[in-house]
Amino acid sequence: MALRRFVEPEIDRDAEPNVAPLIDIVFILLIFFVVTTTFARDLGMEVERPTARSAQEQPSQVVRVAVGRSQTFTVDGRATSAFRLPAEVEDRLADRLEKSVLVVADVAVEARILVQVMDDCRQAGATTVALAVEEAP
Repeated sequence: MALRRFVEPEIDRDAEPNVAPLIDIVFILLIFFVVTTTFARDLGMEVERPTARSAQEQPSQVVRVAVGRSQTFTVDGRATSAFRLPAEVEDRLADRLEKSVLVVADVAVEARILVQVMDDCRQAGATTVALAVEEAP
């Protein structure tokens, strides 16, 4: 058996790392995350809001209660029932300094249901209950 002599390869000290494969991998990861991300709707349901000329901007740190056409309810995007609505709102308001609720109701929701939801929010501890509308042209 013949022994070979190990010769160290020459190292080019001026060589720069090739970042092209790294850029390719980062780009592929970016595409993967964009494609697989589900874009969650803010309210958890589709709501057609009524219009109003006296609309005012509300703070962004509010509890959002959505009321759908078929009397479906969500609190901050999580589905709930009419029975659980006050408890859900109370839980969300517990750790907030500003106890504001924004009710986003569909244009087809009956006034009695809307009044009940707003009343439930006030009884749950909300100091301000506002109704979300689209700004009229």
